[in-house]
Amino acid sequence: MEGLNRPNVLMIYTDQQRFDSLRCYGNKIARTPHLDKLAREGVLFEHHYVQNPVCMPSRMSMLTSQYPGQLGIGSNGIPLPEGELLLHQVLKPYGYHTANIGKLHFTPHVSRQHRDPYPGYGFDTLINSDEPGCYDDAYTKWVEGQDRAMLAKIRTSLPPAAVNYHHPAYSNVPRETHQPYLFEGDENFTHSAFVTAEVCQFLEQHQGERFFAVAGFYAPHPPLNPPQKFVDLYDLEQIPLPKMGLHDQPLPFLQDVAPADWKKVIAYYLALVSHVDQCVGKILNKLEQLGLAEHTLIIFTSDHGEYLGDHGRIQKGWPGHDVIIRVPLIMRYPGRISSRKVVSNLVEAVDIAPTILDYCGIQQPGSFQGMSLRGLIEERTTEHKDVIITDMFNPTGYRGTTIRTTRYKYYSDTEGNQILYDLKQDPDEFYNLVNDQQYQDILSEMRWRMIIKLQESGYRNRNKAAEY
Repeated sequence: MEGLNRPNVLMIYTDQQRFDSLRCYGNKIARTPHLDKLAREGVLFEHHYVQNPVCMPSRMSMLTSQYPGQLGIGSNGIPLPEGELLLHQVLKPYGYHTANIGKLHFTPHVSRQHRDPYPGYGFDTLINSDEPGCYDDAYTKWVEGQDRAMLAKIRTSLPPAAVNYHHPAYSNVPRETHQPYLFEGDENFTHSAFVTAEVCQFLEQHQGERFFAVAGFYAPHPPLNPPQKFVDLYDLEQIPLPKMGLHDQPLPFLQDVAPADWKKVIAYYLALVSHVDQCVGKILNKLEQLGLAEHTLIIFTSDHGEYLGDHGRIQKGWPGHDVIIRVPLIMRYPGRISSRKVVSNLVEAVDIAPTILDYCGIQQPGSFQGMSLRGLIEERTTEHKDVIITDMFNPTGYRGTTIRTTRYKYYSDTEGNQILYDLKQDPDEFYNLVNDQQYQDILSEMRWRMIIKLQESGYRNRNKAAEY
């Protein structure tokens, strides 16, 4: 009897990408033909939510299929402990060569020496670069090896916290979302181009093996520095302004950003997305050239979104508006996932790893908390989850938690703040209904739902089960 013909798995994982940054998610301005084609050839999840609104815990949660409460990590700056079971470690005994190329961010980048080997985390191949151009890492050495003159042009300034660890400062270019600028070097030397080149080389080198690979793109995370070619795709006159409610107050350092400047910010962000889209096209073409496309499960997603001026804010964080916690999720597996499929159910990032294991014919470990999406994809069920959770907490004792149903969103934190949105009446999340008497029953129900979801997601037991 022949063994199970398990697929290759390629995860394309961007950073800080809103769900509405792609044309296939309804953005008529976005120029994303390759990702739109990927969505047409597979399944697009309309309502996919991450479990944390910042990089490290969101990434850890996805690849361990554990909610932050169970994982015990709810903010940036905390390394993933050894011993946590990761998706690729479950795949390895079944003959998978496992790789992460580009951003991983399981260890804080500001406090480590980037010339030293990165912790392996069980990957067979690990080519790590968590930030573009500010450290002496795999990306900068890749650029130097091809064209030393380009090295100065790809440099970016240090993250503020990295200055305390005495890293050399190679540049003083801005890093904030509201300070866009053009990439000085050739477009073939961006961080996205680096990830693409290394992924394509990996595919060539391992085409005879079964593989699981993560293409860790840093874009469209700021600094917003796209090459001119991709900026030229966008007409500033067509760019909509950020969405602001009557009660939204811009952050102090954003109060003087003019409308024309916001249009430029959004255009440069979308230009970075378009650059990633072109890079995805190159990776997909490489799969075709190598004869791997028909037997590769592809997942495209991101770790969280970006405010882009909405609600008077930039970058990410609480209280978990949809522009932050709702991100793209597209899957393609020719012959196994039908084309032009759209799933409208609420799904979570912890569900991705169980779905991959399901298609690979591998049992889901007990530590994984997500639920496979395969039944939804293959229309064997219409039921999945009626509540999703996003949870953030830090060592100081602060915790903020958001739950969302198809209609309502509720947030509360340890400082006593509460928010309730009716998403049917207020899809842009402008009006807090906590004090509205007409919604007190809904408020009580959402509090109850939060308690249940926290109890379900936060259970953590590392001890041997008691014997009775």
